[in-house]
Amino acid sequence: MELAVLLALLGAARALSTCRLLDLEAARRKRIEAVRGQILSKLRLPAPPAEPPPRPLPEEVRALYNSTRELLRQRARLRPPEDPEEYYAKELHRFPM
Repeated sequence: MELAVLLALLGAARALSTCRLLDLEAARRKRIEAVRGQILSKLRLPAPPAEPPPRPLPEEVRALYNSTRELLRQRARLRPPEDPEEYYAKELHRFPM
């Protein structure tokens, strides 16, 4: 009996509440739009500029990227595996002040 009364009171209290649920996704979208508007106003633009069509990547840039990636892979293979013991200090030094 007490439980039924408690549930009835809880439902009535909820109906009288004037608090709205907070929609975090809507607040996030509003914040993004506000920041976008601030950026556009600083740049003195009425709207974001149209995106240019994508250009093909020059072959020199692609070759440089691939050679750098291969060099990093070789260095990673040659590097000895890290010893977890090296991460921690071996000695403790105290300096009285």
